[in-house]
Amino acid sequence: MAQEIIAAAGNTEVPAYLTLVELGYSVDRLDKGSEEHWIAKKGTLELVADGPLELLGLCLLRSERGARWQAADSEIDGFLKRFYPLDR
Repeated sequence: MAQEIIAAAGNTEVPAYLTLVELGYSVDRLDKGSEEHWIAKKGTLELVADGPLELLGLCLLRSERGARWQAADSEIDGFLKRFYPLDR
């Protein structure tokens, strides 16, 4: 069986938007001059990002980690040790 690879690129923006809509979010794009923001809302939850793919990532983050989605200090330390060991 062939390995499946999906890369963050232009062809993932529309599927990300469609997935958010299927999950019950309303999605809007705000264009303020040189800045663009995307907002997804569902109930009292509002997600803000630079594009639909990032919105979908925030949606999954909130869904999986809950209202206490923030990382604990020990989780941050573990992340930094793994991915930035020379910076410490």
